[in-house]
Amino acid sequence: MKYHLIGNLGVSMQAIAEILKSRGDKVTGSDLKTSGHGAKNITKDIDFVIRSSAVSPGSAGWIEVEEAERLKIKVLKRSEFLGELTAGKYLIAISGMHGKTTVTALIGLALIEAGLDPTVLVGEKLLEFNNSAVREGKSKYFVLEACEYDRSFLDLTPNVAVITNIDLEHLDTYPGGMKEIKKTFVEFLAKIKKGGALVAYSQDKNLKQVAALVRPDIKKIFYGEADHVGADYPSALIGQHNRQNAEAVFALADYLKIDKKHVLEVLKNFKGAKRRLEYKGNFDQTPVFDDYGHHPTEIATTIKALKEKFPERKIIAVFWPHQFKRILPLKDEFVAALSMADEIVLKPIFFVPGRDEKLDVSSEDIALALNKINKKSRVFKQDSEIVDYLKRQNRDGLVILTIGIPPIYKVAELLLKEGT
Repeated sequence: MKYHLIGNLGVSMQAIAEILKSRGDKVTGSDLKTSGHGAKNITKDIDFVIRSSAVSPGSAGWIEVEEAERLKIKVLKRSEFLGELTAGKYLIAISGMHGKTTVTALIGLALIEAGLDPTVLVGEKLLEFNNSAVREGKSKYFVLEACEYDRSFLDLTPNVAVITNIDLEHLDTYPGGMKEIKKTFVEFLAKIKKGGALVAYSQDKNLKQVAALVRPDIKKIFYGEADHVGADYPSALIGQHNRQNAEAVFALADYLKIDKKHVLEVLKNFKGAKRRLEYKGNFDQTPVFDDYGHHPTEIATTIKALKEKFPERKIIAVFWPHQFKRILPLKDEFVAALSMADEIVLKPIFFVPGRDEKLDVSSEDIALALNKINKKSRVFKQDSEIVDYLKRQNRDGLVILTIGIPPIYKVAELLLKEGT
Protein backbone atom coordinates (compact mmCIF):
# COMPACT_ATOMS: atom_id res chain seq x y z
CA MET A 1 0.00 0.00 0.00
CA LYS A 2 1.07 3.57 -0.59
CA TYR A 3 0.34 6.30 1.95
CA HIS A 4 0.79 10.06 1.71
CA LEU A 5 1.14 12.00 4.97
CA ILE A 6 0.12 15.67 5.01
CA GLY A 7 2.10 17.47 7.70
CA ASN A 8 4.63 14.68 7.82
CA LEU A 9 7.17 16.49 10.01
CA GLY A 10 4.91 16.42 13.05
CA VAL A 11 6.35 14.11 15.70
CA SER A 12 3.37 11.76 15.71
CA MET A 13 3.22 11.77 11.91
CA GLN A 14 6.90 10.80 11.75
CA ALA A 15 6.09 7.93 14.11
CA ILE A 16 3.23 6.81 11.87
CA ALA A 17 5.59 6.87 8.90
CA GLU A 18 7.97 4.59 10.80
CA ILE A 19 5.16 2.15 11.55
CA LEU A 20 3.99 2.11 7.93
CA LYS A 21 7.50 1.57 6.57
CA SER A 22 8.11 -1.25 9.04
CA ARG A 23 5.01 -2.95 7.59
CA GLY A 24 6.47 -2.66 4.10
CA ASP A 25 4.20 0.17 2.95
CA LYS A 26 5.42 2.99 0.73
CA VAL A 27 5.24 6.46 2.26
CA THR A 28 5.40 9.96 0.83
CA GLY A 29 4.75 13.20 2.65
CA SER A 30 4.59 16.97 2.56
CA ASP A 31 5.04 19.73 5.09
CA LEU A 32 5.28 23.52 5.13
CA LYS A 33 8.76 23.20 6.60
CA THR A 34 10.09 21.35 3.55
CA SER A 35 8.61 21.29 0.04
CA GLY A 36 5.29 22.86 1.04
CA HIS A 37 1.83 21.74 -0.01
CA GLY A 38 0.28 21.42 -3.46
CA ALA A 39 -2.18 19.34 -5.44
CA LYS A 40 0.77 17.89 -7.37
CA ASN A 41 1.77 15.95 -4.24
CA ILE A 42 -1.32 13.77 -4.57
CA THR A 43 -0.81 11.17 -7.27
CA LYS A 44 -3.20 8.49 -8.51
CA ASP A 45 -1.06 5.64 -7.19
CA ILE A 46 -1.66 6.69 -3.56
CA ASP A 47 -4.03 4.36 -1.67
CA PHE A 48 -4.55 6.41 1.51
CA VAL A 49 -3.90 9.97 2.67
CA ILE A 50 -3.35 10.70 6.36
CA ARG A 51 -3.55 14.31 7.55
CA SER A 52 -2.35 15.75 10.82
CA SER A 53 -4.73 17.63 13.10
CA ALA A 54 -3.02 20.86 12.06
CA VAL A 55 -4.31 20.37 8.50
CA SER A 56 -7.83 21.79 8.43
CA PRO A 57 -9.94 23.92 6.08
CA GLY A 58 -8.13 27.20 5.54
CA SER A 59 -4.68 25.77 6.17
CA ALA A 60 -2.11 25.37 3.39
CA GLY A 61 -2.29 21.56 3.45
CA TRP A 62 -6.02 21.44 2.76
CA ILE A 63 -5.42 21.71 -0.99
CA GLU A 64 -4.00 18.18 -0.85
CA VAL A 65 -7.07 16.90 0.99
CA GLU A 66 -9.28 18.39 -1.71
CA GLU A 67 -7.17 16.82 -4.47
CA ALA A 68 -7.30 13.42 -2.77
CA GLU A 69 -11.07 13.68 -2.51
CA ARG A 70 -11.26 14.64 -6.19
CA LEU A 71 -9.27 11.51 -7.06
CA LYS A 72 -11.47 9.47 -4.69
CA ILE A 73 -8.52 8.56 -2.45
CA LYS A 74 -9.57 7.85 1.13
CA VAL A 75 -8.44 10.56 3.57
CA LEU A 76 -7.97 9.77 7.25
CA LYS A 77 -7.24 12.08 10.15
CA ARG A 78 -4.19 11.00 12.09
CA SER A 79 -6.46 9.99 14.98
CA GLU A 80 -8.72 7.94 12.68
CA PHE A 81 -5.70 6.00 11.47
CA LEU A 82 -4.58 5.44 15.06
CA GLY A 83 -8.07 4.23 15.91
CA GLU A 84 -7.82 1.61 13.16
CA LEU A 85 -4.23 0.73 14.10
CA THR A 86 -5.10 0.08 17.76
CA ALA A 87 -8.51 -1.55 17.23
CA GLY A 88 -7.28 -5.09 17.95
CA LYS A 89 -4.90 -4.14 20.75
CA TYR A 90 -5.13 -3.75 24.51
CA LEU A 91 -5.08 0.02 24.33
CA ILE A 92 -3.89 2.21 27.19
CA ALA A 93 -4.72 5.78 26.15
CA ILE A 94 -3.31 8.71 28.12
CA SER A 95 -5.01 12.09 27.86
CA GLY A 96 -5.34 15.38 29.74
CA MET A 97 -4.31 18.94 29.09
CA HIS A 98 -0.97 18.69 30.90
CA GLY A 99 1.52 15.91 31.60
CA LYS A 100 0.29 13.29 29.15
CA THR A 101 3.55 13.06 27.18
CA THR A 102 5.62 12.30 30.26
CA VAL A 103 3.02 9.90 31.67
CA THR A 104 2.73 8.08 28.33
CA ALA A 105 6.50 7.70 28.15
CA LEU A 106 6.79 6.45 31.73
CA ILE A 107 3.93 3.95 31.31
CA GLY A 108 5.40 2.64 28.07
CA LEU A 109 8.85 2.24 29.59
CA ALA A 110 7.41 0.54 32.69
CA LEU A 111 5.65 -2.05 30.52
CA ILE A 112 8.87 -2.58 28.59
CA GLU A 113 10.83 -2.97 31.83
CA ALA A 114 8.24 -5.51 33.01
CA GLY A 115 8.78 -7.58 29.86
CA LEU A 116 5.33 -6.93 28.34
CA ASP A 117 6.78 -5.80 24.99
CA PRO A 118 4.24 -3.03 24.20
CA THR A 119 4.01 -0.77 21.20
CA VAL A 120 4.35 2.80 22.48
CA LEU A 121 3.55 6.01 20.63
CA VAL A 122 4.37 9.23 22.46
CA GLY A 123 3.79 12.86 21.51
CA GLU A 124 7.51 13.63 21.61
CA LYS A 125 10.77 11.89 20.82
CA LEU A 126 12.52 9.90 23.52
CA LEU A 127 16.20 9.10 23.86
CA GLU A 128 15.12 5.67 25.11
CA PHE A 129 13.53 5.08 21.69
CA ASN A 130 16.64 6.14 19.78
CA ASN A 131 15.29 9.67 19.32
CA SER A 132 11.97 8.40 17.99
CA ALA A 133 8.43 8.83 19.31
CA VAL A 134 7.48 5.22 18.63
CA ARG A 135 8.62 1.84 19.85
CA GLU A 136 7.06 -1.16 18.15
CA GLY A 137 6.44 -4.25 20.24
CA LYS A 138 4.94 -7.63 19.45
CA SER A 139 2.49 -8.05 22.31
CA LYS A 140 -1.17 -7.05 22.61
CA TYR A 141 -0.33 -3.91 24.57
CA PHE A 142 -0.42 -0.50 22.90
CA VAL A 143 0.38 2.61 24.95
CA LEU A 144 -0.76 5.77 23.18
CA GLU A 145 -0.77 9.49 23.92
CA ALA A 146 -4.38 10.45 23.17
CA CYS A 147 -4.73 14.12 22.30
CA GLU A 148 -7.91 15.97 23.17
CA TYR A 149 -7.22 18.71 20.61
CA ASP A 150 -9.64 18.59 17.69
CA ARG A 151 -11.50 15.86 19.65
CA SER A 152 -8.96 13.41 18.24
CA PHE A 153 -9.25 11.02 21.18
CA LEU A 154 -12.85 10.27 20.25
CA ASP A 155 -11.52 8.06 17.46
CA LEU A 156 -10.09 5.63 20.03
CA THR A 157 -11.63 2.77 22.01
CA PRO A 158 -9.27 2.16 24.93
CA ASN A 159 -9.24 -0.65 27.44
CA VAL A 160 -7.78 1.78 29.96
CA ALA A 161 -7.95 5.57 29.89
CA VAL A 162 -5.49 7.52 32.01
CA ILE A 163 -6.53 11.16 32.50
CA THR A 164 -4.06 13.56 34.11
CA ASN A 165 -6.28 16.66 34.37
CA ILE A 166 -8.95 18.74 32.62
CA ASP A 167 -8.14 22.42 32.14
CA LEU A 168 -9.35 25.38 30.08
CA GLU A 169 -7.35 24.81 26.89
CA HIS A 170 -7.71 24.44 23.10
CA LEU A 171 -10.37 27.13 22.97
CA ASP A 172 -10.25 27.11 19.16
CA THR A 173 -11.57 23.55 19.35
CA TYR A 174 -13.81 24.16 22.38
CA PRO A 175 -15.35 27.65 21.98
CA GLY A 176 -17.95 26.67 24.59
CA GLY A 177 -15.22 26.62 27.23
CA MET A 178 -15.08 24.25 30.19
CA LYS A 179 -18.65 23.00 29.75
CA GLU A 180 -17.86 21.82 26.22
CA ILE A 181 -14.49 20.39 27.27
CA LYS A 182 -16.00 18.30 30.07
CA LYS A 183 -18.80 17.09 27.80
CA THR A 184 -16.20 15.86 25.29
CA PHE A 185 -14.20 14.05 27.98
CA VAL A 186 -17.42 12.33 29.05
CA GLU A 187 -17.81 11.17 25.45
CA PHE A 188 -14.23 9.88 25.44
CA LEU A 189 -14.67 7.90 28.65
CA ALA A 190 -17.87 6.41 27.26
CA LYS A 191 -15.69 4.79 24.60
CA ILE A 192 -13.74 2.73 27.15
CA LYS A 193 -14.34 -0.95 26.40
CA LYS A 194 -16.69 -2.92 28.61
CA GLY A 195 -15.01 -3.95 31.84
CA GLY A 196 -12.16 -1.48 31.29
CA ALA A 197 -10.71 1.07 33.65
CA LEU A 198 -10.24 4.78 34.23
CA VAL A 199 -7.11 5.99 36.02
CA ALA A 200 -7.62 9.62 37.06
CA TYR A 201 -5.99 12.32 39.19
CA SER A 202 -8.11 12.72 42.31
CA GLN A 203 -7.33 16.38 43.03
CA ASP A 204 -8.70 17.81 39.77
CA LYS A 205 -12.28 18.95 40.38
CA ASN A 206 -13.19 19.02 36.68
CA LEU A 207 -11.91 15.50 36.23
CA LYS A 208 -13.74 14.25 39.33
CA GLN A 209 -17.01 15.62 37.90
CA VAL A 210 -16.39 13.83 34.61
CA ALA A 211 -15.35 10.60 36.33
CA ALA A 212 -18.61 10.57 38.27
CA LEU A 213 -20.43 9.98 34.97
CA VAL A 214 -18.46 6.90 33.93
CA ARG A 215 -20.42 3.69 33.31
CA PRO A 216 -20.71 1.35 36.33
CA ASP A 217 -18.84 -1.44 34.53
CA ILE A 218 -15.72 0.73 34.32
CA LYS A 219 -13.34 0.42 37.26
CA LYS A 220 -12.35 3.84 38.60
CA ILE A 221 -8.85 4.21 40.04
CA PHE A 222 -7.85 7.53 41.56
CA TYR A 223 -4.29 8.60 42.26
CA GLY A 224 -2.91 11.60 44.11
CA GLU A 225 -4.63 11.00 47.45
CA ALA A 226 -1.68 9.12 48.92
CA ASP A 227 1.83 8.50 47.66
CA HIS A 228 2.25 4.87 46.60
CA VAL A 229 5.90 4.64 47.54
CA GLY A 230 6.71 7.62 49.70
CA ALA A 231 8.32 10.90 48.68
CA ASP A 232 11.93 9.79 48.70
CA TYR A 233 12.10 7.31 45.82
CA PRO A 234 14.96 8.10 43.40
CA SER A 235 13.85 9.87 40.24
CA ALA A 236 15.66 11.59 37.39
CA LEU A 237 12.71 13.98 37.03
CA ILE A 238 12.33 17.20 39.00
CA GLY A 239 9.24 19.00 40.27
CA GLN A 240 6.04 18.21 42.10
CA HIS A 241 4.22 17.77 38.77
CA ASN A 242 6.52 14.88 37.89
CA ARG A 243 5.87 13.23 41.24
CA GLN A 244 2.21 13.52 40.32
CA ASN A 245 2.97 12.00 36.90
CA ALA A 246 4.75 9.14 38.61
CA GLU A 247 1.69 8.51 40.77
CA ALA A 248 -0.36 7.87 37.62
CA VAL A 249 2.16 5.24 36.53
CA PHE A 250 2.17 3.50 39.93
CA ALA A 251 -1.64 3.43 39.91
CA LEU A 252 -1.80 1.86 36.46
CA ALA A 253 0.97 -0.61 37.29
CA ASP A 254 -0.99 -1.72 40.34
CA TYR A 255 -4.09 -2.27 38.16
CA LEU A 256 -2.10 -4.30 35.62
CA LYS A 257 -0.35 -6.21 38.44
CA ILE A 258 3.08 -4.94 37.41
CA ASP A 259 5.62 -4.99 40.24
CA LYS A 260 6.38 -1.42 41.31
CA LYS A 261 10.11 -2.22 41.13
CA HIS A 262 9.82 -1.84 37.35
CA VAL A 263 8.32 1.64 37.74
CA LEU A 264 11.05 2.60 40.20
CA GLU A 265 13.71 1.47 37.75
CA VAL A 266 12.18 3.59 34.99
CA LEU A 267 11.89 6.67 37.22
CA LYS A 268 15.51 6.34 38.29
CA ASN A 269 16.82 6.26 34.73
CA PHE A 270 14.28 8.17 32.63
CA LYS A 271 16.01 10.78 30.49
CA GLY A 272 12.82 12.71 29.81
CA ALA A 273 10.94 13.58 26.65
CA LYS A 274 12.28 16.33 24.47
CA ARG A 275 11.06 19.79 25.40
CA ARG A 276 9.68 18.63 28.76
CA LEU A 277 11.86 20.59 31.20
CA GLU A 278 14.77 19.50 29.06
CA TYR A 279 18.25 20.43 30.25
CA LYS A 280 20.01 21.89 27.21
CA GLY A 281 23.40 22.64 28.72
CA ASN A 282 25.40 25.34 30.52
CA PHE A 283 26.12 28.79 29.15
CA ASP A 284 29.05 30.20 31.12
CA GLN A 285 28.01 28.18 34.20
CA THR A 286 24.34 29.14 33.70
CA PRO A 287 21.96 26.16 33.37
CA VAL A 288 19.70 26.45 30.31
CA PHE A 289 16.40 24.55 30.16
CA ASP A 290 13.71 24.30 27.51
CA ASP A 291 10.05 23.36 27.87
CA TYR A 292 7.02 22.93 25.63
CA GLY A 293 4.69 24.68 28.11
CA HIS A 294 2.28 26.97 26.30
CA HIS A 295 -0.57 27.21 28.82
CA PRO A 296 -0.48 29.15 32.14
CA THR A 297 -0.79 25.98 34.21
CA GLU A 298 2.21 24.44 32.42
CA ILE A 299 4.29 27.61 32.67
CA ALA A 300 3.65 27.99 36.39
CA THR A 301 4.38 24.31 37.02
CA THR A 302 7.66 24.45 35.09
CA ILE A 303 8.92 27.59 36.82
CA LYS A 304 7.93 26.13 40.19
CA ALA A 305 9.94 22.99 39.44
CA LEU A 306 13.02 25.05 38.54
CA LYS A 307 12.65 27.08 41.74
CA GLU A 308 12.49 23.83 43.67
CA LYS A 309 15.71 22.63 42.06
CA PHE A 310 17.52 25.99 42.14
CA PRO A 311 16.08 27.84 45.17
CA GLU A 312 18.91 30.40 45.31
CA ARG A 313 19.00 31.26 41.62
CA LYS A 314 17.24 33.93 39.59
CA ILE A 315 15.13 32.66 36.67
CA ILE A 316 14.80 34.42 33.32
CA ALA A 317 11.92 32.97 31.30
CA VAL A 318 11.93 33.44 27.53
CA PHE A 319 8.37 32.83 26.32
CA TRP A 320 6.88 32.73 22.83
CA PRO A 321 3.09 33.10 23.18
CA HIS A 322 1.16 30.88 20.80
CA GLN A 323 -2.26 31.55 19.25
CA PHE A 324 -4.33 34.68 19.84
CA LYS A 325 -7.37 32.54 20.68
CA ARG A 326 -5.46 31.10 23.63
CA ILE A 327 -3.75 34.27 24.83
CA LEU A 328 -6.70 36.69 24.95
CA PRO A 329 -9.08 34.76 27.25
CA LEU A 330 -6.21 33.63 29.49
CA LYS A 331 -4.16 36.84 29.51
CA ASP A 332 -4.42 37.40 33.28
CA GLU A 333 -3.51 33.76 33.91
CA PHE A 334 -0.45 34.09 31.65
CA VAL A 335 0.66 37.18 33.55
CA ALA A 336 0.26 35.41 36.89
CA ALA A 337 2.18 32.33 35.71
CA LEU A 338 5.04 34.26 34.12
CA SER A 339 5.33 36.47 37.22
CA MET A 340 6.73 33.46 39.05
CA ALA A 341 9.96 34.06 37.11
CA ASP A 342 12.31 36.87 38.13
CA GLU A 343 12.47 38.33 34.64
CA ILE A 344 10.51 37.66 31.47
CA VAL A 345 11.41 38.03 27.79
CA LEU A 346 8.68 37.59 25.18
CA LYS A 347 8.38 37.25 21.43
CA PRO A 348 5.33 38.52 19.50
CA ILE A 349 2.33 36.17 19.61
CA PHE A 350 2.63 33.35 17.09
CA PHE A 351 -0.29 33.32 14.65
CA VAL A 352 -1.56 29.87 13.63
CA PRO A 353 -2.96 29.87 10.06
CA GLY A 354 -6.24 28.03 9.68
CA ARG A 355 -6.80 27.79 13.46
CA ASP A 356 -6.45 31.33 14.69
CA GLU A 357 -7.57 34.90 14.14
CA LYS A 358 -5.93 38.21 15.00
CA LEU A 359 -7.46 39.45 18.25
CA ASP A 360 -6.96 42.54 20.37
CA VAL A 361 -4.07 41.31 22.49
CA SER A 362 -0.28 41.43 22.12
CA SER A 363 2.90 40.39 23.85
CA GLU A 364 3.40 44.06 24.69
CA ASP A 365 0.16 43.89 26.71
CA ILE A 366 1.55 41.00 28.72
CA ALA A 367 4.88 42.77 29.24
CA LEU A 368 3.10 45.95 30.39
CA ALA A 369 1.01 44.02 32.91
CA LEU A 370 4.13 42.29 34.25
CA ASN A 371 6.06 45.54 34.56
CA LYS A 372 3.17 47.03 36.51
CA ILE A 373 3.69 44.39 39.20
CA ASN A 374 7.44 45.04 39.19
CA LYS A 375 8.39 42.04 37.08
CA LYS A 376 10.95 43.18 34.54
CA SER A 377 9.64 42.24 31.12
CA ARG A 378 10.30 43.17 27.51
CA VAL A 379 9.52 42.04 23.97
CA PHE A 380 12.00 41.18 21.20
CA LYS A 381 11.09 40.16 17.66
CA GLN A 382 14.24 38.25 16.72
CA ASP A 383 15.99 35.34 18.39
CA SER A 384 19.34 37.06 17.86
CA GLU A 385 18.12 40.06 19.87
CA ILE A 386 17.13 37.80 22.75
CA VAL A 387 20.48 36.01 22.71
CA ASP A 388 22.38 39.30 22.69
CA TYR A 389 20.28 40.50 25.62
CA LEU A 390 20.87 37.31 27.61
CA LYS A 391 24.60 37.51 27.00
CA ARG A 392 24.66 40.98 28.56
CA GLN A 393 23.07 39.83 31.80
CA ASN A 394 24.92 39.11 35.00
CA ARG A 395 24.83 35.33 34.92
CA ASP A 396 25.97 34.80 38.50
CA GLY A 397 23.22 32.70 40.13
CA LEU A 398 21.02 32.58 37.02
CA VAL A 399 18.85 29.96 35.30
CA ILE A 400 17.56 30.50 31.76
CA LEU A 401 14.32 28.89 30.61
CA THR A 402 12.98 28.97 27.05
CA ILE A 403 9.32 27.96 26.95
CA GLY A 404 6.52 27.75 24.39
CA ILE A 405 5.24 25.71 21.43
CA PRO A 406 7.01 27.17 18.38
CA PRO A 407 10.78 26.74 18.06
CA ILE A 408 11.67 28.97 20.99
CA TYR A 409 14.18 26.24 21.83
CA LYS A 410 16.32 27.71 19.05
CA VAL A 411 17.08 30.63 21.38
CA ALA A 412 18.55 28.19 23.88
CA GLU A 413 20.52 26.38 21.21
CA LEU A 414 21.83 29.60 19.68
CA LEU A 415 22.86 30.87 23.11
CA LEU A 416 24.71 27.66 23.90
CA LYS A 417 26.35 27.62 20.47
CA GLU A 418 27.71 31.11 20.97
CA GLY A 419 28.97 30.12 24.38
CA THR A 420 31.18 27.34 23.03
